[in-house]
Amino acid sequence: MWGYLILAVLAAALAYVVWRRNAERQRIERERAERRARTDELLARVLLGEDSSRGRPTASGRPSSMARPVPPPIDRMVKPTAGGERIDVNMLLSDEPTTIAARARRQLEQPTNIVGDGGSPTTAAHATTAAPASPLSLHDGQLDVPLDGLVVAWFEARGYAVRRARAEAQPITLLLHHAEEPARNYAFFYFRGRLTPARAAAVLDKARAIGMTKLLVAAEHGADPAVGSGRLADVQVMDWPAIDRAMKRIDARVAAKILAIARSNRGSPGPQ
Repeated sequence: MWGYLILAVLAAALAYVVWRRNAERQRIERERAERRARTDELLARVLLGEDSSRGRPTASGRPSSMARPVPPPIDRMVKPTAGGERIDVNMLLSDEPTTIAARARRQLEQPTNIVGDGGSPTTAAHATTAAPASPLSLHDGQLDVPLDGLVVAWFEARGYAVRRARAEAQPITLLLHHAEEPARNYAFFYFRGRLTPARAAAVLDKARAIGMTKLLVAAEHGADPAVGSGRLADVQVMDWPAIDRAMKRIDARVAAKILAIARSNRGSPGPQ
């Protein structure tokens, strides 16, 4: 009798655990779907323009802010080259007004200042005319875009060609070379935690061993302040606040296109 009761309790406990796991998995999937939908809608509103984002009905009768977005022509904006894959800035800016395109081009062409605050990147100069405030906030984690994909797309838009690193270079996954200035190059890797000086120094040594001069890290939780020291001046760290600041310095429509490129599944960025 007691044996049957114990079995029944164990079966009930197991069923509860399975139910909780399934419920948690469904919650995570639902939140991901909501983030994807929210990101699609926000990108659509930015790309369609402010007039279209204020609820003007479309042919389907739905407000245009809820209409399915028309993605930018990513296949035309991203070009394979001999040095790897890169974003064609001319195509990226081709449908922008002349003043906005010129301002964005100046901002994207600014060289990166390697010695940042606590490992965070800055640019060597700021544009004299600020871009309009962008509605695309990455700092709150509400948009469906991966940090590593966004950082790589940002550097591609700034003139870097990207190709895969060889397997033996792990944790380095990508190699970035500036198309016009070969001395500007980075080995890239993604770090899920907070980057420490010891970890940065070890990977920088590996980057130099494969012929790269600098290290670019997409770090989910940033870096210890010591990573920005002179000893590690060749380590560039991009976390969410840093990429958020960078994207907000450019026009919202240009930023939305870079976001769309980062979210696309483009496969390998070039040959090894």
